Amino acid sequence: MTYGDMDMFSQNIATILNQLQHDFDEKATANNQANKGKVPKRKKASRSKDEIRRRQEELYEKTLKEINELLDAYYAVLSRKDAESIGALYARYSSRFQDSIVDQIRTILEEAIRKKVFIPRENVFFDLAIRGWKDRRPGLLALRKKIEAAEIQTFMVFTTSRLYRRTYKALQFVEEELVERNIRGIFVKSNIDTVQGDHWRTIFQALAANDEAQVRIYSSHIQASHEGLFVRQMVHTSLSLGYTGEVVEGEFTRRQLPRRKIVIDPDTARWIVQIFYWYVVDGISITAIARKLNADEDAPAPAKSNTGLWTHKLVRTHIENTEYRGWWQYGAKETKWLSKKDYAHQIPRDKPLKEGQFEELRIIPDDCWYTAQEMIANEAGNSGRKPKDSTSKPRPRLLRGLFVCPEHGRKLAVGGAKACVMLCPNCRFIEVHERPLFTHLNRELALKLTCEHLTDCVRPTDDFVDTILNVLEDYVGLLSQTEPAIVESLQSRADALASTIEFNRRNPGVSEQEQRKTEQLLKELRSEQNEVFAQLRSTESALAVSLQTPSREQIIAFLTATSDLLSQSMTSTDEIVVRNGRRAIESIVKGKIELYQMGERAKSKGWLQGRFLVDVPAYVLQQLTGVRISESSTTNEVVIDYKKSKLINEQSETAKRLWDDGLLHVEIAKQMGCIPSYVTKLIQHWHDQRGLPQPNNKKRRKLLINKQQRTPIYKQIANQVHELMEAGHSNLEIARQTKTSDTNVAKAIRWWHEKRELSVPTAADRRKQKIERALAMLDGGALLTNVATELGYSARGLKLALDKFAKDKGGEKTDFRSRRGNAKSGASANGKDSPSDSDTV
Repeated sequence: MTYGDMDMFSQNIATILNQLQHDFDEKATANNQANKGKVPKRKKASRSKDEIRRRQEELYEKTLKEINELLDAYYAVLSRKDAESIGALYARYSSRFQDSIVDQIRTILEEAIRKKVFIPRENVFFDLAIRGWKDRRPGLLALRKKIEAAEIQTFMVFTTSRLYRRTYKALQFVEEELVERNIRGIFVKSNIDTVQGDHWRTIFQALAANDEAQVRIYSSHIQASHEGLFVRQMVHTSLSLGYTGEVVEGEFTRRQLPRRKIVIDPDTARWIVQIFYWYVVDGISITAIARKLNADEDAPAPAKSNTGLWTHKLVRTHIENTEYRGWWQYGAKETKWLSKKDYAHQIPRDKPLKEGQFEELRIIPDDCWYTAQEMIANEAGNSGRKPKDSTSKPRPRLLRGLFVCPEHGRKLAVGGAKACVMLCPNCRFIEVHERPLFTHLNRELALKLTCEHLTDCVRPTDDFVDTILNVLEDYVGLLSQTEPAIVESLQSRADALASTIEFNRRNPGVSEQEQRKTEQLLKELRSEQNEVFAQLRSTESALAVSLQTPSREQIIAFLTATSDLLSQSMTSTDEIVVRNGRRAIESIVKGKIELYQMGERAKSKGWLQGRFLVDVPAYVLQQLTGVRISESSTTNEVVIDYKKSKLINEQSETAKRLWDDGLLHVEIAKQMGCIPSYVTKLIQHWHDQRGLPQPNNKKRRKLLINKQQRTPIYKQIANQVHELMEAGHSNLEIARQTKTSDTNVAKAIRWWHEKRELSVPTAADRRKQKIERALAMLDGGALLTNVATELGYSARGLKLALDKFAKDKGGEKTDFRSRRGNAKSGASANGKDSPSDSDTV
């Protein structure tokens, strides 16, 4: 079972997202069937840079052609020799939805004929779809060069607003470029001519100020109109991917286009669900998601992308978009023009002009959205140059950003030869004997030791699983009893964070350093706020259903999967495995790993010690139920000494582990590739390092099940020996038949009986058994000599043994002479007729 399979919270999110995607697919199919044969719904296509450039070139050529036709008619009326001065004209319009250049120039040329101003073809300047706030315009820059070359005496423009939208800019241009150079300025529709004394300045200032004020008034009116559309959920701006406009019958825009209502577009909304599924459930990185979207021909192009390709920034923007959870805003930012830099800059407003929750426009559930925000906030940066060699083993990135210097409160930076170590940049500028962190942290060693300790922390031992079960049962019971209090506490915490964020945003500081610190603080506060919101939503979701305590088997399986994941992520090159391992570490570890200098501040004589808190029960509860514990009492401190152990220490650990498994020294030596005496030395070293008494190997050997490396001979022949013993053979005879010693025979007999928990037969027991067998053979009619030979006795020895046995039993001795006589006469030795004789007739 894998880590992803055991993450029940992710499974719940996956189930919800799969259902959403299924619903959107069905709606998209139904819409396609309903619209079959109809004119397809208008969709705004994303224009590439080439398309924009081609469109601009076409528009420029079209405008230039129409201007040349106007100039041809103009030259037919007014020639250069009939004119009183040589002039230049300028025309402009602001947006691509306008097209008034030809009309402006026609009016200007009509006035030029009346004023007898000859305007050569090369003195006609214009700008297409450029704002009047902007100073660096191609047509205006070319006009300035013409003025500096002193090649014109008269300058003509349609109105003051066509020159500049800022009053002081327009005045500056007229004064510095025209009046001071003795160039006549004519504003045709404004009825301003700079040769008419000084009163033109008053009129000019009034008209220019009025133009600027009108722009601001129009802006306020447009905002008010948009706010009304926002409340009605009508299209008032460009829509994010996943939404479209549905035509509202009988309503039209100012351009006489049908008014549209914002609705979810099933065709593209399912891709938003897919992006969240990849990121939250599958653990795929944002960059990898962008690659998958670009590789899929069916994937839609992102909005506001000139190239039509998905990028890291665009994918992240879609994941962070609050509209997908139903929270819409209008006017969250305002555009301010920076005159000195000559471009517009968007800055956040103190509060959006309008905002609201529209559940009917929700695509992603709160649990999934807030989990994604928390993951993005904890996303480790990918800064730094790429390694020149192909291997990244000495430079693992799994724990990037987790180690901090508590003295300076900053993360450790990568440095050293081939970027194999981490260090505190601030500590480098402190005297060696006072340096908080002198030793550099080896990245590979830090990864190995940290993951090993975390793996030990999640190892599912019986006592640990019992502890987790008790904690989960107590919290589930507490949650059901104090539901309103927990939700209220989380909501209060979220409100407090919102107030803190608002205060710091309004007071960023005076100096640049203060502003940088405030920016970093706001980033941390927003990350914490997203975490609290995620905790709040998960708690509300858990309370909405009957929350059950996970079973013991589920906890063991999940802890085992987590342990395997941490082990794999140390060496894996799979991006998903590493990202899931990082997520597990961030969930288990509370805060950062603080480092402290230990030992001497000298080369190879000191090391760093890491201290951090872990909370495995809270982690298990979060992953298996989705409920987050805000204040947990189950945290434990972990202390790790980041130093390379000596070879004998590592070998002693290995030897002790095999020693505990019940292996003999010779077997341990064989596995470790050394001699048995060195294994003894390693075991003694392990106990000496911990101040423990050295073990008695002889006593240990007695307790071992397998006391020899190979199976002893007496065990190999035990069954055969038992059969021969049952047949009444002596130890010497058994030894002769089994080709071993009588000592091994005795051991085999003892081991065979002890293994079966039977009493080991003594010599008296075996003699008695042999005598009883001899009596049975004699009763069967056998002669004494034959029985003695069969049982390994002499005839006299058997006779004496039988006499003693009869005496002990209180019976009579056997008359062996009569038995011999009977045998000589042809009868049975025991004086009885054989069955064969009695049956003969």
